[in-house]
Amino acid sequence: MQNYKMVVFDCDGTLIDSAIMITMLYEGYQTMYPNRKPLPYAYFIPCYFQTDQENCAYLNVPEEDKERFEDICFHHCEKGMDTVKPFSGINELLIELHKRGYALGIATSRSYAAFYELRKQLTKEAFDCFSCIGVQEVVARTKPAPDVLLYIMQKTGYSSRELLFVGDSMNDAQCAKTANVDFVWAKWGSVTTESLPCRYMAEAPQELLTLL
Repeated sequence: MQNYKMVVFDCDGTLIDSAIMITMLYEGYQTMYPNRKPLPYAYFIPCYFQTDQENCAYLNVPEEDKERFEDICFHHCEKGMDTVKPFSGINELLIELHKRGYALGIATSRSYAAFYELRKQLTKEAFDCFSCIGVQEVVARTKPAPDVLLYIMQKTGYSSRELLFVGDSMNDAQCAKTANVDFVWAKWGSVTTESLPCRYMAEAPQELLTLL
């Protein structure tokens, strides 16, 4: 096993079981635009892999509607942000990795505002294990571009060979490949039907401990 010094996690679908966000966007769109032609649920699945800005463009949400649209989707739908939880074992995994001396980071396409919802979703002890956070505001390009991993390397001083990136989507896999960082496919949260190129794969969070 390579001598990794830092483990970097994607957020949605890796740390957080946020597939419910597809339903939240679907319900929020119907509420926001009752006079538009209804869109099928399947149309919203790509939103899981996109940034807030990309989703608004994809769903044809005008700039002046964005704040209200996001508020309706994430705070007023029947299944709101309070239902979004970490995967079983994630809090314990983060704490154990930190105890073993690994630096921990997050590489996400979330905005700062959306990322800080994570404070409510993880335990304080687990959240405090992270030493470097990469969100959409600190990079020119979001995943699948490598910018967020390059940002983390620049901030921490670790090389690509010292990082291990854990994610659940093709965007994550491509980001890691372009940054020359080894990738773990987090199969416990993956909603993709395609096979992801990876150095390792894990069926459950605790399996990551056996790879290090």
